[in-house]
Amino acid sequence: MKNKWILAAMGLSALFVSCQQEKIDAYEMDESKIYFQTHSFSGANGAEGYSTTTSFSFMSYPLSFQDVVFRGTVQLLGEVKDYDRSIRVVVDEEETTMAPEGYEIDLDTLKIKAGTNKGEVGVRFFRTESILEKPDTLVLRLEENEHFHVLQTYKSSNVWDNTTAGNLDGSRYTFVISEVYTRPNSWSQVQAYFGDWSRVRHSFIDSFFGFSKNDWDFWGSGTMSAGKMPFYARELQKELQRRADAGEPVYDGVDEEGNPRPMQLPPAYRVNY
Repeated sequence: MKNKWILAAMGLSALFVSCQQEKIDAYEMDESKIYFQTHSFSGANGAEGYSTTTSFSFMSYPLSFQDVVFRGTVQLLGEVKDYDRSIRVVVDEEETTMAPEGYEIDLDTLKIKAGTNKGEVGVRFFRTESILEKPDTLVLRLEENEHFHVLQTYKSSNVWDNTTAGNLDGSRYTFVISEVYTRPNSWSQVQAYFGDWSRVRHSFIDSFFGFSKNDWDFWGSGTMSAGKMPFYARELQKELQRRADAGEPVYDGVDEEGNPRPMQLPPAYRVNY
């Protein structure tokens, strides 16, 4: 065959064997197919794993970090052309829980460019209030157009005899965005310095000191330890006092009457409001 074909699926053998054993889409040499795929792991023996999901949490990032961009990769299974070809991607409304204000995307300019075997779908996600309560999902779906069919199903590994590898839906890509804070077990070690746990307090402290989830999970072995807590408490008190004196107090929920409640620390580090 004179045409030069580039098979963008890294595990071509896995695709063919799977097609023989299961009802998985076969690749016909007279058509081009596209599908979502990202690498999830690579082994020293050449084994690769694939995924169609990206997860991210804003937890522990500074409050100034208000958005993030991720890209879903669209792979080509078929012939590389010397001209651009548009790809059709839509938001799967039935599977998506994220409100439109939670993301920004341009679906009208997506393409696989001339001489390439992949394209990208870039999405900007915003740090909204909704992700503080539960994760939000955005699901994108590939649709056929005049250039491409869609590869609906393929193996999640390029190792043909990997019996634990499942099947992936090549037509969909899922983004999961969250910022869900839960009370860490180590909070009992810092309560005498930071006060009672709340989501707002936890978020502010992480942002101010740059603490990460690992710092809380491995309390006492690194950044956070009993000997460092008086220092952290004093620095937190100074910052809260500075903001209060500037007329910009940090609030931590509301009181019984529904009024904003300034963040307060234990008596030894009390802030004067």
